[in-house]
Formats: sequence, C-alpha cells, structure tokens
Amino acid sequence: MCNPVVAAVASVAGTLYSGVAQMQAAREQADAARMQSEYQARALEFNAEQARGEAEAVSKQGAAEQEALARKQRAVAASGRAAAGASGLLVDSGTAAAVEEATELEAARDRDVLRQNYQRQRFGLVNQAVGLEHQAEGTRRGGEAYASAVENAGRAALTGSLLSSAGVVAAKWDDMVVGRKKPAAATAHRSFYKGFWGLN
Repeated sequence: MCNPVVAAVASVAGTLYSGVAQMQAAREQADAARMQSEYQARALEFNAEQARGEAEAVSKQGAAEQEALARKQRAVAASGRAAAGASGLLVDSGTAAAVEEATELEAARDRDVLRQNYQRQRFGLVNQAVGLEHQAEGTRRGGEAYASAVENAGRAALTGSLLSSAGVVAAKWDDMVVGRKKPAAATAHRSFYKGFWGLN
C-alpha cells in the first residue's frame, strides 16, 4: 500500500506543475499577442505615414498645376489682347473688355475647380492617415487587453492549482489524523454507551 504522505506530495506536485505550466503557457501566449498587435499597429502607422506623405505630394502637385494653369491662362489672355489690339479693337472698353472679363472669370473658375479637386484628394488622404492611426491605437489596445485576459486566465489556473493542492493536503492530512484516532474514538464511543446502559 502506498504511503499517504508520498501520495499527497506527488498529487500536490503534479497539480502545482500543471498550474505553473498553464501560467507559463498563458504568459507566452500573451507575449505573442502583444508582439502580433504591435507588428500590426506599426504596419498601420507606416501606412498612415505613407498616406500623409502622399497628401503632401498631392498638395504640392496641386499648387504646381494651379500655377501652370494660371501661367497658361495669362499667356492666352495676353495673346488675345495683343491680337485684338493689332486688329484695331479697343481692348479696355466695349465688347473686347467684356470678352476679356468673361475669359478671366472662366479661367478663375477653372483654377478654383483644379484647387478643389486637389484639396478633396488631399483631404481624403489625410482622413485615411488619421483612420489608420486610430486603427493602430485600437490594435495595440486590443492586443494588450487580450494579453491581459490570457495572463489573468493563467494566474487563475495557478491559483486553482494551489487551492486544489491545499484541498488534497487537507484531505490527506484529515485521513491521516482521523485514521490514527478512529480506533480510540470508536472505543470511547462504545464504552460510553455500555456504561450508560449498564452493559459493562
């Protein structure tokens, strides 16, 4: 027959080992979750930086195209003014002035449309960058929350193992203590009843 102390120690050791192993596995899983979420967050932040860089490039390209369009429009207007002047028209009054004014208004509208198109494009890219940055922050927080939950589960497993071990020790201790006292208690119990009823 197995010694109850050895059995209790073996049971406690096995239970504790299981709890420690579960806690270690939980810690490794939590570390992996943190690394994965950090990797994803950095990738999102990189994409956000790319979008911001693209927005800046779009802004510069838009400014350059607006300036090029304005130069072209000024050249066309100057050419038209020169042609009108060469043909003997008065360019500062009458129909020629009205045509020139209408042409300038149309040119200003064209520049404004070009500017708005580039602004919309830039605004979309900046919004994309902000969204990616928020997503990166959410990914980090989600990874940390998951890692904490896994670590808490590991600690709970270890605590459960400790409590289970304490229960095993208490049960074995009780078996050993009660097992030794049982014959004496039973004898005392029988002696009491025999003496009470006069059955010595």
